[in-house]
Amino acid sequence: MARIKFGIFPITEDWPDGADMARVYNEIVAEARLAESVGFDSCLITEHHQQADGYFPNPLMVSAGVARSTTTLKVGSCVALAPLYNPIRLTEDAALLDVISGGRLILGLGASYVSEDLAAFGVDVSQRGALMEDTVRFLQEAWTHDNLDFDGEVFHFKNMRVTPKPVQQPRPPVWLGAWTPQGLRRAGRLGDAWVTDVINTLPTFKMFAEIYRKSAEKAGKTPSIAVLRECWVAPSTDQALEEYAEHLMTSHKFYYEAGGYSPLVDPWITDLTSTDEFTYDKVSPDRFIIGSPEHCISEIERWNAELGSDYFVMRFRHPTGPTHEKALASIKLFGEKVIPAFA
Repeated sequence: MARIKFGIFPITEDWPDGADMARVYNEIVAEARLAESVGFDSCLITEHHQQADGYFPNPLMVSAGVARSTTTLKVGSCVALAPLYNPIRLTEDAALLDVISGGRLILGLGASYVSEDLAAFGVDVSQRGALMEDTVRFLQEAWTHDNLDFDGEVFHFKNMRVTPKPVQQPRPPVWLGAWTPQGLRRAGRLGDAWVTDVINTLPTFKMFAEIYRKSAEKAGKTPSIAVLRECWVAPSTDQALEEYAEHLMTSHKFYYEAGGYSPLVDPWITDLTSTDEFTYDKVSPDRFIIGSPEHCISEIERWNAELGSDYFVMRFRHPTGPTHEKALASIKLFGEKVIPAFA
């Protein structure tokens, strides 16, 4: 089996209005340092705005802090919301993060699906695809060219010189999040990898992957799939479920109520009469990687064999928990018992 890489996907706690975020940031840095020491490849930060639980609004700034406390760990976003940025500013900031980190940037970008994120910046939801496309094309060209003339659907620039240039040559990798046919084709055409969402199932991703791979191959690119997953490992599967399932389901009930779950993927949803019936037993098949080290290894092998995914980015915490201390223990066990199986 080819080597599989693993990252962590830290998340903040459920503190009203982002209270005590200094402690949360320090915990993320501690989790990243431990992850680096036990064999993880990356620590990638997400972006949201107008959230009561204090999501970090600037993943590149947080990643710069993580970079200064680590030495080999890749850092970056999973994902930054491309339509919210001026493409020149994003290109400059991301290049500077690559410089600060010594060439360790992974820039994950998404078009955004949360209305509050877009509304806060006055972005028309109908324009998010065009803004995403222009931004990705611009930063890739501006990182590798000087005196750039750029003619996009939304943005038009003449004689642009973006500095500094990234350390990585020819440029840092750009991962694109997608879960629509248009987005998947964009990821194939423009991205260095497609990064999945955290909601959909393995069978759904296999259908998505067909669209993505055809687009990548048509563009002359090598397909690469980075899987974003809920993950928890404990000495036994029963202990893993006891420690993690309740917190995981709090997040996924929010996704369900926000319309993230589709009856086309989960037909049993049409029979639900209340959120209380949205249970772990119904949701978990082909979705989560939770259990003993042996069970997690088996699930990762299955996902790799069926989907061809060669990178897994694991979320070990949710806004309600588990605690920082328990997350450290699970990250350590995953690094010691699971990662070596794929080295």
